Amino acid sequence: MNKTVWMKEAEKRGITDFEIYEQKSSSTSIQLFEHKVDGFTISECDGVAIRGIYQGKMGICYLEDASDANMDYALSQLMDNASIITSEDEVEIYAGEDSYPEVKQKENTFKLKSSEEKIALLKQIEEAIYASDERIEQVMSVDYAESDVTRSILNSKQLSLSDSNSYSMVMAQVMAKDHEDVKSDYDWAVIMDEKDIDVQAFANKLSKKVCDKLNATQIPSGNYPVIMEKDTMISLLGALCGLFDGENASKGISILKDSLDKQVFNEKITIIDDPLMDYGYSSCSFDDEGVSCKKKTVVEQGVLKTYLHNLKSAKLMNTTSTGNGFKAGYASNVGISPTNFYIQNGDTSFDDMVSSMEQGVIITDITGLHAGLNPISTEFSLQSSGFYVEHGKIVKPINLITVAGNFMDAMKEIEAVGNDLKFSYSGIGAPSIKFKELAISGE
Repeated sequence: MNKTVWMKEAEKRGITDFEIYEQKSSSTSIQLFEHKVDGFTISECDGVAIRGIYQGKMGICYLEDASDANMDYALSQLMDNASIITSEDEVEIYAGEDSYPEVKQKENTFKLKSSEEKIALLKQIEEAIYASDERIEQVMSVDYAESDVTRSILNSKQLSLSDSNSYSMVMAQVMAKDHEDVKSDYDWAVIMDEKDIDVQAFANKLSKKVCDKLNATQIPSGNYPVIMEKDTMISLLGALCGLFDGENASKGISILKDSLDKQVFNEKITIIDDPLMDYGYSSCSFDDEGVSCKKKTVVEQGVLKTYLHNLKSAKLMNTTSTGNGFKAGYASNVGISPTNFYIQNGDTSFDDMVSSMEQGVIITDITGLHAGLNPISTEFSLQSSGFYVEHGKIVKPINLITVAGNFMDAMKEIEAVGNDLKFSYSGIGAPSIKFKELAISGE
Protein backbone atom coordinates (compact mmCIF):
# COMPACT_ATOMS: atom_id res chain seq x y z
CA MET A 1 0.00 0.00 0.00
CA ASN A 2 1.50 3.28 -1.15
CA LYS A 3 -0.17 5.56 1.37
CA THR A 4 0.97 8.76 -0.36
CA VAL A 5 -0.74 7.67 -3.58
CA TRP A 6 -3.94 6.86 -1.68
CA MET A 7 -3.87 10.29 0.00
CA LYS A 8 -3.51 12.10 -3.33
CA GLU A 9 -6.23 10.04 -5.01
CA ALA A 10 -8.64 10.66 -2.12
CA GLU A 11 -8.08 14.40 -2.48
CA LYS A 12 -8.71 14.22 -6.24
CA ARG A 13 -12.06 12.57 -5.60
CA GLY A 14 -13.25 15.32 -3.28
CA ILE A 15 -12.60 13.54 0.00
CA THR A 16 -11.65 16.58 2.03
CA ASP A 17 -10.08 14.85 5.03
CA PHE A 18 -8.68 11.34 4.78
CA GLU A 19 -7.24 8.85 7.28
CA ILE A 20 -5.51 5.48 6.97
CA TYR A 21 -5.56 3.35 10.13
CA GLU A 22 -3.52 0.16 9.95
CA GLN A 23 -3.30 -2.64 12.49
CA LYS A 24 -0.91 -5.58 12.23
CA SER A 25 -1.27 -8.38 14.74
CA SER A 26 0.26 -11.77 15.31
CA SER A 27 -0.49 -14.30 18.01
CA THR A 28 0.69 -17.68 19.22
CA SER A 29 -1.24 -20.04 21.46
CA ILE A 30 -0.13 -23.38 22.90
CA GLN A 31 -2.37 -25.72 24.90
CA LEU A 32 -1.03 -28.52 27.08
CA PHE A 33 -3.22 -31.36 28.35
CA GLU A 34 -2.05 -34.44 30.21
CA HIS A 35 1.63 -33.76 29.47
CA LYS A 36 1.05 -33.44 25.72
CA VAL A 37 0.62 -30.49 23.38
CA ASP A 38 -3.10 -30.41 22.62
CA GLY A 39 -3.08 -27.36 20.39
CA PHE A 40 -0.56 -25.06 18.69
CA THR A 41 -1.81 -22.09 16.69
CA ILE A 42 0.00 -19.21 15.02
CA SER A 43 -2.06 -16.49 13.37
CA GLU A 44 -1.40 -13.18 11.65
CA CYS A 45 -3.71 -10.40 10.54
CA ASP A 46 -3.03 -7.16 8.70
CA GLY A 47 -6.05 -4.91 8.40
CA VAL A 48 -6.65 -1.37 7.22
CA ALA A 49 -9.52 1.02 7.88
CA ILE A 50 -9.82 4.13 5.74
CA ARG A 51 -12.02 7.05 6.78
CA GLY A 52 -12.75 10.27 4.99
CA ILE A 53 -15.15 13.19 4.90
CA TYR A 54 -17.09 13.32 1.64
CA GLN A 55 -19.82 15.91 1.12
CA GLY A 56 -19.79 16.61 4.86
CA LYS A 57 -20.31 12.98 5.92
CA MET A 58 -17.84 10.42 7.24
CA GLY A 59 -17.36 7.41 4.99
CA ILE A 60 -15.53 4.27 6.10
CA CYS A 61 -14.14 1.18 4.38
CA TYR A 62 -12.36 -1.81 5.92
CA LEU A 63 -9.78 -3.85 4.02
CA GLU A 64 -7.76 -7.00 4.59
CA ASP A 65 -6.12 -6.57 1.20
CA ALA A 66 -5.00 -2.95 1.03
CA SER A 67 -2.87 -3.33 -2.07
CA ASP A 68 -2.87 -0.46 -4.54
CA ALA A 69 -4.92 -2.62 -6.89
CA ASN A 70 -7.85 -2.23 -4.48
CA MET A 71 -7.57 1.55 -4.14
CA ASP A 72 -10.32 2.42 -6.63
CA TYR A 73 -12.75 -0.02 -5.03
CA ALA A 74 -11.97 1.13 -1.48
CA LEU A 75 -12.31 4.86 -2.17
CA SER A 76 -15.54 4.28 -4.10
CA GLN A 77 -16.93 2.30 -1.17
CA LEU A 78 -15.97 5.10 1.23
CA MET A 79 -17.78 7.67 -0.92
CA ASP A 80 -20.85 5.47 -1.33
CA ASN A 81 -21.02 4.87 2.42
CA ALA A 82 -20.76 8.60 3.13
CA SER A 83 -23.54 9.33 0.64
CA ILE A 84 -26.14 7.26 2.50
CA ILE A 85 -25.48 8.74 5.95
CA THR A 86 -28.36 10.90 7.21
CA SER A 87 -26.99 11.84 10.64
CA GLU A 88 -26.33 15.53 11.13
CA ASP A 89 -23.66 14.94 13.80
CA GLU A 90 -20.50 16.94 13.21
CA VAL A 91 -17.62 14.68 12.13
CA GLU A 92 -13.88 15.21 12.33
CA ILE A 93 -10.54 13.78 11.28
CA TYR A 94 -8.15 14.83 14.04
CA ALA A 95 -5.28 17.16 13.15
CA GLY A 96 -2.99 15.87 15.87
CA GLU A 97 -0.94 17.66 18.51
CA ASP A 98 2.51 19.20 18.76
CA SER A 99 3.79 16.47 21.05
CA TYR A 100 2.72 13.19 22.60
CA PRO A 101 3.68 11.71 25.96
CA GLU A 102 6.17 8.89 26.28
CA VAL A 103 5.02 5.62 27.80
CA LYS A 104 7.27 3.14 29.56
CA GLN A 105 6.61 -0.39 28.37
CA LYS A 106 8.43 -3.51 29.43
CA GLU A 107 10.12 -5.33 26.57
CA ASN A 108 8.71 -8.77 25.90
CA THR A 109 11.85 -10.90 25.71
CA PHE A 110 10.07 -14.14 26.60
CA LYS A 111 8.49 -14.30 23.14
CA LEU A 112 11.99 -14.78 21.70
CA LYS A 113 12.30 -18.17 23.34
CA SER A 114 11.86 -21.25 21.20
CA SER A 115 8.61 -23.18 21.01
CA GLU A 116 10.34 -26.03 22.84
CA GLU A 117 11.23 -23.73 25.74
CA LYS A 118 7.67 -22.40 25.96
CA ILE A 119 6.26 -25.94 25.99
CA ALA A 120 8.82 -26.93 28.64
CA LEU A 121 7.54 -24.13 30.88
CA LEU A 122 3.95 -25.37 30.52
CA LYS A 123 5.05 -28.87 31.48
CA GLN A 124 6.88 -27.53 34.54
CA ILE A 125 3.74 -25.69 35.63
CA GLU A 126 1.57 -28.77 35.14
CA GLU A 127 3.95 -30.99 37.12
CA ALA A 128 4.24 -28.43 39.93
CA ILE A 129 0.45 -28.15 40.25
CA TYR A 130 0.02 -31.92 40.48
CA ALA A 131 2.76 -32.10 43.13
CA SER A 132 1.38 -29.20 45.18
CA ASP A 133 -1.55 -31.04 46.80
CA GLU A 134 -2.82 -34.61 46.68
CA ARG A 135 -6.35 -33.30 46.22
CA ILE A 136 -5.55 -31.98 42.73
CA GLU A 137 -7.59 -34.37 40.62
CA GLN A 138 -6.73 -32.97 37.21
CA VAL A 139 -4.89 -30.14 35.54
CA MET A 140 -7.53 -29.40 32.93
CA SER A 141 -5.28 -27.20 30.80
CA VAL A 142 -2.10 -25.17 30.86
CA ASP A 143 -1.98 -22.56 28.11
CA TYR A 144 0.51 -20.11 26.69
CA ALA A 145 -0.64 -17.01 24.80
CA GLU A 146 1.46 -14.45 22.99
CA SER A 147 0.33 -11.32 21.17
CA ASP A 148 2.03 -8.58 19.17
CA VAL A 149 0.03 -5.62 17.87
CA THR A 150 1.31 -2.67 15.85
CA ARG A 151 -0.96 0.21 14.87
CA SER A 152 -0.39 3.31 12.78
CA ILE A 153 -2.47 6.36 11.89
CA LEU A 154 -1.74 8.62 8.92
CA ASN A 155 -4.04 11.38 7.72
CA SER A 156 -4.24 14.30 5.34
CA LYS A 157 -3.79 16.76 8.22
CA GLN A 158 -0.15 15.68 8.59
CA LEU A 159 -0.79 13.41 11.57
CA SER A 160 1.49 10.38 11.58
CA LEU A 161 1.61 8.08 14.61
CA SER A 162 2.54 4.50 15.33
CA ASP A 163 3.16 2.24 18.31
CA SER A 164 3.34 -1.41 19.24
CA ASN A 165 2.41 -3.60 22.17
CA SER A 166 3.49 -7.12 23.04
CA TYR A 167 2.81 -9.53 25.87
CA SER A 168 3.10 -13.20 26.78
CA MET A 169 1.10 -14.98 29.44
CA VAL A 170 0.37 -18.39 30.90
CA MET A 171 -2.96 -19.68 32.21
CA ALA A 172 -3.84 -22.85 34.09
CA GLN A 173 -7.18 -24.42 34.99
CA VAL A 174 -7.36 -27.14 37.62
CA MET A 175 -9.85 -29.42 39.34
CA ALA A 176 -9.59 -30.57 42.97
CA LYS A 177 -11.49 -33.39 44.65
CA ASP A 178 -12.11 -34.39 48.26
CA HIS A 179 -14.32 -37.45 48.59
CA GLU A 180 -17.28 -36.61 46.35
CA ASP A 181 -16.82 -32.85 46.34
CA VAL A 182 -15.24 -31.39 43.21
CA LYS A 183 -14.19 -27.79 42.57
CA SER A 184 -12.33 -26.03 39.77
CA ASP A 185 -10.50 -22.72 39.36
CA TYR A 186 -7.90 -20.99 37.21
CA ASP A 187 -5.13 -18.42 37.39
CA TRP A 188 -2.88 -16.52 35.00
CA ALA A 189 0.40 -14.64 34.92
CA VAL A 190 1.89 -12.20 32.44
CA ILE A 191 5.49 -13.15 31.68
CA MET A 192 7.53 -10.57 29.79
CA ASP A 193 10.75 -12.35 30.75
CA GLU A 194 11.53 -15.62 32.51
CA LYS A 195 12.00 -13.84 35.85
CA ASP A 196 8.31 -12.85 35.86
CA ILE A 197 7.12 -16.29 36.94
CA ASP A 198 8.06 -18.49 39.87
CA VAL A 199 6.62 -21.82 38.76
CA GLN A 200 6.36 -23.28 42.25
CA ALA A 201 4.74 -20.16 43.71
CA PHE A 202 2.26 -20.01 40.81
CA ALA A 203 1.35 -23.68 41.29
CA ASN A 204 1.01 -23.38 45.06
CA LYS A 205 -1.19 -20.30 44.80
CA LEU A 206 -3.57 -21.91 42.31
CA SER A 207 -3.65 -25.17 44.24
CA LYS A 208 -4.54 -23.40 47.49
CA LYS A 209 -7.12 -21.29 45.70
CA VAL A 210 -9.05 -24.31 44.41
CA CYS A 211 -8.56 -26.59 47.43
CA ASP A 212 -9.83 -23.90 49.80
CA LYS A 213 -13.19 -24.18 48.01
CA LEU A 214 -13.67 -27.85 48.83
CA ASN A 215 -16.48 -28.99 51.12
CA ALA A 216 -18.32 -25.69 50.84
CA THR A 217 -21.78 -25.30 52.34
CA GLN A 218 -24.63 -22.82 52.14
CA ILE A 219 -25.55 -20.26 54.77
CA PRO A 220 -28.96 -18.91 55.80
CA SER A 221 -30.38 -16.13 53.65
CA GLY A 222 -30.08 -12.63 55.06
CA ASN A 223 -28.32 -9.30 54.90
CA TYR A 224 -24.63 -9.58 55.71
CA PRO A 225 -21.57 -7.36 55.75
CA VAL A 226 -19.71 -8.36 52.59
CA ILE A 227 -16.10 -8.17 51.46
CA MET A 228 -15.88 -8.23 47.69
CA GLU A 229 -12.45 -9.73 47.05
CA LYS A 230 -10.33 -7.82 44.52
CA ASP A 231 -10.93 -10.19 41.58
CA THR A 232 -14.67 -9.86 42.11
CA MET A 233 -14.43 -6.07 42.22
CA ILE A 234 -12.42 -6.13 38.99
CA SER A 235 -15.21 -8.10 37.31
CA LEU A 236 -17.92 -5.73 38.55
CA LEU A 237 -16.02 -2.57 37.64
CA GLY A 238 -15.16 -3.93 34.20
CA ALA A 239 -18.79 -4.79 33.50
CA LEU A 240 -19.90 -1.29 34.52
CA CYS A 241 -17.36 0.89 32.68
CA GLY A 242 -20.24 2.12 30.53
CA LEU A 243 -21.39 4.23 33.49
CA PHE A 244 -18.52 6.61 32.74
CA ASP A 245 -18.97 6.61 28.95
CA GLY A 246 -19.49 10.16 27.70
CA GLU A 247 -21.68 9.09 24.79
CA ASN A 248 -23.95 7.13 27.13
CA ALA A 249 -24.17 10.16 29.40
CA SER A 250 -24.99 12.48 26.49
CA LYS A 251 -27.78 10.13 25.39
CA GLY A 252 -29.17 9.90 28.91
CA ILE A 253 -28.65 6.14 29.20
CA SER A 254 -26.04 6.29 31.95
CA ILE A 255 -27.26 6.49 35.52
CA LEU A 256 -24.46 9.03 36.00
CA LYS A 257 -25.89 11.50 33.47
CA ASP A 258 -25.88 15.10 34.73
CA SER A 259 -23.70 14.04 37.68
CA LEU A 260 -20.47 15.95 37.09
CA ASP A 261 -19.10 17.42 40.33
CA LYS A 262 -21.72 15.55 42.34
CA GLN A 263 -21.16 12.97 45.07
CA VAL A 264 -21.93 9.62 43.43
CA PHE A 265 -19.95 7.18 45.62
CA ASN A 266 -18.59 6.98 49.14
CA GLU A 267 -15.76 9.43 49.80
CA LYS A 268 -13.37 6.49 50.18
CA ILE A 269 -13.66 5.83 46.43
CA THR A 270 -11.29 7.41 43.91
CA ILE A 271 -11.21 6.03 40.36
CA ILE A 272 -8.33 6.70 37.98
CA ASP A 273 -7.94 6.19 34.23
CA ASP A 274 -4.20 6.19 33.55
CA PRO A 275 -3.05 5.28 30.03
CA LEU A 276 0.42 6.61 30.89
CA MET A 277 1.02 4.19 33.75
CA ASP A 278 4.52 2.75 33.70
CA TYR A 279 4.38 -0.83 32.39
CA GLY A 280 0.58 -0.88 32.49
CA TYR A 281 -1.26 -3.58 30.56
CA SER A 282 -3.23 -0.96 28.58
CA SER A 283 -0.71 1.87 28.48
CA CYS A 284 -0.49 3.97 25.31
CA SER A 285 0.32 7.54 24.34
CA PHE A 286 -2.53 8.10 21.85
CA ASP A 287 -5.96 6.69 21.12
CA ASP A 288 -7.29 5.34 17.82
CA GLU A 289 -8.33 8.83 16.70
CA GLY A 290 -4.84 10.25 17.25
CA VAL A 291 -5.74 12.15 20.43
CA SER A 292 -3.02 12.16 23.07
CA CYS A 293 -3.76 10.10 26.15
CA LYS A 294 -3.61 11.57 29.62
CA LYS A 295 -4.08 10.48 33.22
CA LYS A 296 -7.53 11.38 34.55
CA THR A 297 -9.17 11.28 37.95
CA VAL A 298 -12.65 10.11 36.98
CA VAL A 299 -14.02 9.96 40.52
CA GLU A 300 -12.30 11.87 43.32
CA GLN A 301 -13.28 10.98 46.88
CA GLY A 302 -16.67 9.91 45.61
CA VAL A 303 -17.25 12.96 43.36
CA LEU A 304 -17.59 12.42 39.60
CA LYS A 305 -15.02 14.68 37.92
CA THR A 306 -15.18 13.63 34.26
CA TYR A 307 -16.68 11.22 31.79
CA LEU A 308 -14.51 9.34 29.31
CA HIS A 309 -14.74 10.81 25.81
CA ASN A 310 -13.82 10.24 22.21
CA LEU A 311 -14.09 13.07 19.68
CA LYS A 312 -17.76 12.40 18.96
CA SER A 313 -18.98 12.32 22.56
CA ALA A 314 -16.84 15.34 23.43
CA LYS A 315 -18.61 17.39 20.75
CA LEU A 316 -21.99 16.19 22.00
CA MET A 317 -21.15 17.45 25.49
CA ASN A 318 -19.28 20.59 24.41
CA THR A 319 -15.95 19.49 25.86
CA THR A 320 -12.69 17.95 24.65
CA SER A 321 -11.76 14.33 24.08
CA THR A 322 -10.08 12.59 27.00
CA GLY A 323 -8.14 10.34 24.63
CA ASN A 324 -10.40 7.32 25.14
CA GLY A 325 -11.47 6.79 21.53
CA PHE A 326 -10.59 3.18 20.77
CA LYS A 327 -11.62 0.48 18.32
CA ALA A 328 -12.34 -3.12 19.27
CA GLY A 329 -10.39 -4.04 16.12
CA TYR A 330 -9.41 -2.38 12.88
CA ALA A 331 -12.79 -3.28 11.33
CA SER A 332 -14.92 -1.57 13.95
CA ASN A 333 -16.10 1.93 14.69
CA VAL A 334 -14.37 4.11 17.25
CA GLY A 335 -15.98 3.64 20.64
CA ILE A 336 -15.02 4.67 24.16
CA SER A 337 -12.80 2.45 26.27
CA PRO A 338 -10.89 2.93 29.53
CA THR A 339 -7.14 2.42 29.83
CA ASN A 340 -5.62 1.15 33.09
CA PHE A 341 -8.90 2.00 34.80
CA TYR A 342 -8.84 1.32 38.52
CA ILE A 343 -10.19 2.03 41.98
CA GLN A 344 -7.37 3.56 43.98
CA ASN A 345 -5.91 1.63 46.89
CA GLY A 346 -7.25 2.27 50.37
CA ASP A 347 -5.36 1.88 53.63
CA THR A 348 -6.91 -1.28 55.08
CA SER A 349 -5.36 -4.72 54.74
CA PHE A 350 -7.50 -7.66 53.70
CA ASP A 351 -6.79 -9.38 57.03
CA ASP A 352 -7.92 -6.29 58.95
CA MET A 353 -11.18 -6.19 56.97
CA VAL A 354 -11.82 -9.82 57.86
CA SER A 355 -10.95 -9.36 61.54
CA SER A 356 -13.38 -6.42 61.76
CA MET A 357 -16.32 -8.71 60.90
CA GLU A 358 -18.36 -10.22 63.69
CA GLN A 359 -20.36 -12.13 61.12
CA GLY A 360 -20.09 -11.73 57.37
CA VAL A 361 -19.31 -13.03 53.91
CA ILE A 362 -16.30 -12.85 51.60
CA ILE A 363 -17.22 -13.10 47.91
CA THR A 364 -14.37 -14.53 45.83
CA ASP A 365 -16.24 -15.67 42.71
CA ILE A 366 -19.25 -14.38 40.80
CA THR A 367 -20.86 -15.78 37.67
CA GLY A 368 -23.60 -14.69 35.31
CA LEU A 369 -22.62 -11.05 34.83
CA HIS A 370 -24.11 -11.13 31.31
CA ALA A 371 -27.56 -11.99 32.69
CA GLY A 372 -27.47 -11.04 36.36
CA LEU A 373 -26.26 -7.45 36.06
CA ASN A 374 -28.24 -4.59 34.56
CA PRO A 375 -25.62 -2.13 33.21
CA ILE A 376 -28.16 0.71 33.13
CA SER A 377 -29.76 0.49 36.58
CA THR A 378 -26.73 -1.34 38.08
CA GLU A 379 -29.05 -3.81 39.83
CA PHE A 380 -27.35 -7.19 40.22
CA SER A 381 -28.18 -10.69 41.37
CA LEU A 382 -25.21 -13.00 40.89
CA GLN A 383 -24.47 -16.59 41.74
CA SER A 384 -21.48 -16.49 44.04
CA SER A 385 -19.12 -18.41 46.25
CA GLY A 386 -16.60 -17.47 48.89
CA PHE A 387 -16.14 -17.78 52.63
CA TYR A 388 -18.15 -17.29 55.80
CA VAL A 389 -16.65 -15.20 58.62
CA GLU A 390 -17.43 -15.37 62.33
CA HIS A 391 -15.74 -13.42 65.12
CA GLY A 392 -13.16 -12.03 62.73
CA LYS A 393 -12.03 -15.38 61.34
CA ILE A 394 -12.74 -17.32 58.16
CA VAL A 395 -14.80 -20.29 59.29
CA LYS A 396 -15.68 -22.20 56.13
CA PRO A 397 -16.06 -22.02 52.36
CA ILE A 398 -19.55 -21.32 51.03
CA ASN A 399 -21.21 -21.78 47.64
CA LEU A 400 -24.60 -21.94 45.95
CA ILE A 401 -25.41 -18.47 47.22
CA THR A 402 -26.63 -15.37 45.41
CA VAL A 403 -25.45 -11.86 46.20
CA ALA A 404 -27.86 -9.09 45.22
CA GLY A 405 -28.04 -5.34 45.40
CA ASN A 406 -27.55 -2.13 43.46
CA PHE A 407 -23.98 -1.16 42.59
CA MET A 408 -24.60 2.57 42.90
CA ASP A 409 -26.20 2.15 46.32
CA ALA A 410 -23.56 -0.30 47.50
CA MET A 411 -20.75 2.06 46.50
CA LYS A 412 -22.21 4.65 48.86
CA GLU A 413 -22.24 2.20 51.79
CA ILE A 414 -18.57 1.29 52.03
CA GLU A 415 -16.82 0.59 55.32
CA ALA A 416 -13.28 -0.01 54.06
CA VAL A 417 -11.18 -0.04 50.90
CA GLY A 418 -8.34 -2.54 50.79
CA ASN A 419 -4.69 -1.91 50.03
CA ASP A 420 -4.41 -4.98 47.75
CA LEU A 421 -4.96 -3.35 44.34
CA LYS A 422 -4.69 -5.83 41.46
CA PHE A 423 -5.02 -5.41 37.69
CA SER A 424 -6.52 -7.85 35.22
CA TYR A 425 -4.70 -8.31 31.92
CA SER A 426 -7.50 -6.26 30.33
CA GLY A 427 -6.31 -3.21 32.28
CA ILE A 428 -9.09 -3.01 34.90
CA GLY A 429 -7.93 -2.79 38.51
CA ALA A 430 -9.45 -2.81 41.98
CA PRO A 431 -8.66 -3.61 45.61
CA SER A 432 -10.92 -5.63 47.89
CA ILE A 433 -13.80 -3.58 49.32
CA LYS A 434 -15.89 -4.10 52.46
CA PHE A 435 -19.56 -3.16 52.06
CA LYS A 436 -21.78 -2.38 55.00
CA GLU A 437 -24.49 -4.82 53.90
CA LEU A 438 -25.67 -6.82 50.89
CA ALA A 439 -28.45 -9.36 50.46
CA ILE A 440 -27.32 -13.00 50.42
CA SER A 441 -29.69 -15.77 49.33
CA GLY A 442 -28.66 -19.18 50.58
CA GLU A 443 -30.59 -21.84 52.44
